[in-house]
Amino acid sequence: MRDVNPDRLNSTLAKQYVFDIKGLLRRAAGLTKANFSSLLQGSVVLFLTFVVLGVFAQQYITINDDGTYVFEHQSIIEIVAICIVAPLLTGLYMMGVFVARGVKTSVFTVFQFFPLLLLLALTQLVNSILVQLGVVLLILPGVYFYLASSFSLMLVADRKLTPISAIILSCRVFNAYWAQIASIFGVFFLLFATVPLTFGFSLIWVLPFYFSTMGLLYQELIGEQGVGTEASENDVNESSFDA
Repeated sequence: MRDVNPDRLNSTLAKQYVFDIKGLLRRAAGLTKANFSSLLQGSVVLFLTFVVLGVFAQQYITINDDGTYVFEHQSIIEIVAICIVAPLLTGLYMMGVFVARGVKTSVFTVFQFFPLLLLLALTQLVNSILVQLGVVLLILPGVYFYLASSFSLMLVADRKLTPISAIILSCRVFNAYWAQIASIFGVFFLLFATVPLTFGFSLIWVLPFYFSTMGLLYQELIGEQGVGTEASENDVNESSFDA
């Protein structure tokens, strides 16, 4: 069932959306079960990509006798990793969005957004810089930017926004319902904490559930772009954040 409410984003920014955390997680669990195969396959692709990148980067790390290490070409390797991971991560997020919209997906959906590689990589790079700066300053600003920028990649892919516009709009959506969204991330923090306890097996469910939840959350708060959201596009270009 595709989104038929073009004013969804406007309603969210006006704080008119009725946020039901338990109901949303319950619906996301149902969507995960119904689309488990494709979501799991996409998660495996992302996981294996991280493994390959880790093995590749390891050959450039030299550990000294005193326990310190030297990472040669670190900046270049990190940029290359972002360029590879950002489109794949976006693909998984968008799989969750498509699932929420009732659109059929497959593992190949993960690779669908590589044409937007430069925009997605730039978005992810800016997000990473903001998070790192926030952590260095007072930690809490880093946590805020990590949570608040969670919709930015989806906004670039789905609404074709520029990286800065996507990050700003993502923060404005987060600010409207920061407590509820933070609570959902808290749930997943606990779920991901079970990974070491289950020797990694819980990832088989947790990763598909996470991307399904994020996709449903995006669809509920932002939705598809329609004629009713034209006013919102002007808001996107504003540099102010609505609390």
